[in-house]
Amino acid sequence: MSNQTAVSIIGEFVANRRYEDLSDLAITRARQVTLDFIGTMLGGYQTELGALAADYAAQMQPGDAASIVGDGRRSAVEGAAFANATMGKFLGMDDSHRTAGHVASQLVPAALALGETLGLSGEQYILALAVGYDVMDMIHSAVDGWQRERGLDHKSQAGTLGSAATAAKALGLSAEKTTQALALAMDMACGTEQYVWDAGSCDTKDLLAGYGARNGIHAAKMADFGFRGPPGALDGEYGYFHAFGPGYDPAFLETMDGEALARTGFKPHAGCRHVHSCVDATHDLLKSGAPDLAAITAIEVDTYLEAITPEFRVNYEPQTVGQAGFSLPVTVSVILTRGSWFREDIETFDEPEQRRLRQLVKVGLDEDIQAGHPLTNGCEVRIKTDDGALFKGRVEFAKGEPENMLTEAEFEEKFRYLVGDMLTPDQIALILDRCSALENLTDVGELVQLTVPQLELALK
Repeated sequence: MSNQTAVSIIGEFVANRRYEDLSDLAITRARQVTLDFIGTMLGGYQTELGALAADYAAQMQPGDAASIVGDGRRSAVEGAAFANATMGKFLGMDDSHRTAGHVASQLVPAALALGETLGLSGEQYILALAVGYDVMDMIHSAVDGWQRERGLDHKSQAGTLGSAATAAKALGLSAEKTTQALALAMDMACGTEQYVWDAGSCDTKDLLAGYGARNGIHAAKMADFGFRGPPGALDGEYGYFHAFGPGYDPAFLETMDGEALARTGFKPHAGCRHVHSCVDATHDLLKSGAPDLAAITAIEVDTYLEAITPEFRVNYEPQTVGQAGFSLPVTVSVILTRGSWFREDIETFDEPEQRRLRQLVKVGLDEDIQAGHPLTNGCEVRIKTDDGALFKGRVEFAKGEPENMLTEAEFEEKFRYLVGDMLTPDQIALILDRCSALENLTDVGELVQLTVPQLELALK
């Protein structure tokens, strides 16, 4: 192994991983993340950008390999993965892994598109998903701080490599070809986070997920065809960890323990994950009684550093819904007035009462929460009123983290909210049933077919 490169070690790990190696918790999370992301895809499909992505895939990447979720039209496998990833990212309610970021938006569309094309079983699909999580977690956690300072986006950076691992496993590639897929994917990694500054004026927040899903499949197919990537793709002098990170450390590989999927979290709310603990802390505050909004004189929000920097996270005057979804002052003001944090709630960010309340917000650092970050992502909210009363709410983990996981009823409630009346009750029931026993499916393509509205089903 001492003569191997980093990319070949990872290639062997991916190629040799078996379904029997997965923990029960990882399999449970695979069921949950699949249901969750099917919901976010269906919710995103019902938006203008979702429809545009579906049209693009059908018209510009024609083919008959895979289906566009919620649509029924087919395209090339890369096109379906691109459209499904883009629409699934739009509402910002996809999963959120605290060391790997947003993972499902790249990997689930890649695995479903290939699963439908290849007729993968539930077990094969789950395994392909799991190895992608492992690779993306290892790579992103090694470069996260460096990339954040420079404005690089993880979905199309580490996400492209994670998607390549998922695609290679789905295609059944050898260790050598998997290595080549990862090496080729390194040079397809791309994307910046300029979209957070230009939120509402561009589509790239969501397109980057599409790039990651599409490029990973493309890299795996190129490797299978016989193309080669650089052996030093990760650890070379100009490799990924040097070009897009702080440099290579062999210890990075030790973090790839096969349990990344088991550690994923979920988003019960919309908007950026870093505002969710503020949502939950405000909900906690309201449990003891809601303050008279007119009597509020001060609002204090204390949380971890990554949630309060850069300054777009403490934006008192957002100009678009996209910008509002990143802002802590907006978050607490919307929860106080609306009670929930879905896209339709965020869209009210500029109503008079929200504007007044957010000017009362002071954002600060909670040293105890920061000391535990990223393993904790809590928040404390304190509200003072003109009669001297103090209202306080605090959470150590945002709802949906492994330590504060959604219940099965909450997963179903979220799914039904996202789908709305797009599907029939029978279709919804079948998707819920199939995802609950995902490993028993003989062909995961059935899941995609169930997402087409008013589909005539042979109900069983």
